[in-house]
Amino acid sequence: MKPQLFLGLATACSLFLSSQTLMAHSAADADAGGLRELMAQSAAVAYGKVVDIQYRNSEPTREEPKGVPHTFVTYEIGKVFRGYLPEKITLRVPGGADGSGGAYTETTAPTFARGEADVLFIPGGEPGDCQLVNCVEGRFRVIEDRIYSGFGVPLVGAEKSLEFGGKPRFEVNTMEMPRPAFDKVIKQPDAARWIAANQIDSKGLEELRKKYEAEAPALYRINMNVEGITKADDYSGEAPAEVMKKYREPLITDEFFALIEHFNAELGQPEQRVVPANPKLAFTVKPPVAAAVKEVAITEPKPSDEELKFRGQTENLVRKTATTSPLTVK
Repeated sequence: MKPQLFLGLATACSLFLSSQTLMAHSAADADAGGLRELMAQSAAVAYGKVVDIQYRNSEPTREEPKGVPHTFVTYEIGKVFRGYLPEKITLRVPGGADGSGGAYTETTAPTFARGEADVLFIPGGEPGDCQLVNCVEGRFRVIEDRIYSGFGVPLVGAEKSLEFGGKPRFEVNTMEMPRPAFDKVIKQPDAARWIAANQIDSKGLEELRKKYEAEAPALYRINMNVEGITKADDYSGEAPAEVMKKYREPLITDEFFALIEHFNAELGQPEQRVVPANPKLAFTVKPPVAAAVKEVAITEPKPSDEELKFRGQTENLVRKTATTSPLTVK
């Protein structure tokens, strides 16, 4: 499980919740195959907008006694390219708010906020670990009529393989979180230390509660921005390196839609249907399984006659040197 990060009482009561950076995502986008392959793994492909977000924990297990936070994101579907979907559908994705002001994030899973527009590639059957094909790879962001990966990297080609490049839009990586209950916030370690350091008594806590519940937003967005974390000042004095490759502009929406329709016509209709996720139903997650280590026999190649002859000559020379060269100590 990834480490959880918590918002302390000082942050919450100062109403800084809407501007905090929670955790950085890796920007690497694995190109597991082309658009056609992605569609072949999908029971439904559609364009939609996020209209609702709920967070639920999985059932407790020995490995995760509190369960693992998951996001239940609901999309209003604007266009279906493949398979069948209702006007609204809810999908389950790992990661999300834990209800105490903290969050659990998966490096391979996207985060969501209301109003975001996406093209979704959804596998068939009951909800699995992540209800998107290859998780974040099954979500394409639609930003200003251009197509980006699930993490905001421009998609510049999709006819043969998925090609990403150009200036990323990492600022679009946000997580919408509900305001945690005041009683849960004050139980966090940072909050407890702040209360003790400021000698807040029960009357003071009640005043803070009223202010928090009256002024803290019911929903706020956490910026998952990774831009800048690898920047460093250059003291070499050398001229900046030239750009090795220049990418075209990101695909426009109509280009991407046309390619999806083309590949769907080649593939035909999928055999399965998508089963929507239900946040009211209990669910479990699979515990991690250690892969068995297989013993691999390594056979050394048989040396050639020339190599054996060279080895013999070298050994004889070393032996002769050792017996004829006295050790001199000065």
